[in-house]
Amino acid sequence: MFLRLAMYVAVVGAIFYFVYQSPYNPHPESAEDIRRWVAGFGTMAPLMYVGVYTIRPLLLFPTLILNLSAGVLFGPCWGVLFLLMGGMGCASFCYLWGRFGGGRWLLENFGGQWGERLRDYLVGSNSFTKLLWLRTVPIFPYDPVSIIAGSVGFDVKKYIGATFLGMLPGAIAYNFLAGSVGTNKFSFAVVVLFIAFGVPFYWWRRSGECKKIRERQ
Repeated sequence: MFLRLAMYVAVVGAIFYFVYQSPYNPHPESAEDIRRWVAGFGTMAPLMYVGVYTIRPLLLFPTLILNLSAGVLFGPCWGVLFLLMGGMGCASFCYLWGRFGGGRWLLENFGGQWGERLRDYLVGSNSFTKLLWLRTVPIFPYDPVSIIAGSVGFDVKKYIGATFLGMLPGAIAYNFLAGSVGTNKFSFAVVVLFIAFGVPFYWWRRSGECKKIRERQ
């Protein structure tokens, strides 16, 4: 057990270290840092943005910065498209990590109580709807949910469908918010963002799904 843990930590830690310390990692502190860096690639900027978003867990980029920078870089319409592409790429990356990169072993040994509850929640009936809830309700961390889904062998088609639909409201809201900064539409954009995440959270609470997760042992 200890030897396997040490080897896993060493390999994963080395990958994280070399990718994070790479000279190609700009270590952004704001959406403007991302905008300047990605825009520097010219016509390849969309491809670079999607690629960076896909391997974001390795780069330790804050998700919020990438979400907001899409609208600034590409405008409200193209920004939604490229944000969805990057988000789907990241979701696929984490799913594959969970399925083939020791996700089940990580979950069993380090997932804790909530990891077990989310695992049991996803493997039950109505799995598509349950994953959709986890994608739209903002309190569940995106990457761990993806890794857990991969570790339990969640159906790929359902995974892609629920992830895409769950990301769509937030992608639209984030791009609208980014494009409205400094304009008289900003207050309305904040309301749109609140609706995109607040309404699913409200219905998740009212539907009783939150109790299903908390009550699982």
